[in-house]
Amino acid sequence: IMLNSLPSPTPHDLPKRVQQFDILPDSALMNVHEISLLSGKSTATLWRDVQDGRLPEPHKIGPKSPRWRVDAVRNFLSGNA
Repeated sequence: IMLNSLPSPTPHDLPKRVQQFDILPDSALMNVHEISLLSGKSTATLWRDVQDGRLPEPHKIGPKSPRWRVDAVRNFLSGNA
């Protein structure tokens, strides 16, 4: 199967937190997969953005649970990071 032949997700297919991004409080936390859906970038590209300083380092809420504050994600998505 060709990846390009797969339908792109409709808004109803997106996780509720991604659908409601505009109304989330600045202090809410997001994971890399949610940011990937919002930005259209792969998770690998997002980690390169962290390395290059375009996306801030995440908060570690567990050993394998990096999270970003919504205000940092908004700045990143607007290009103000």
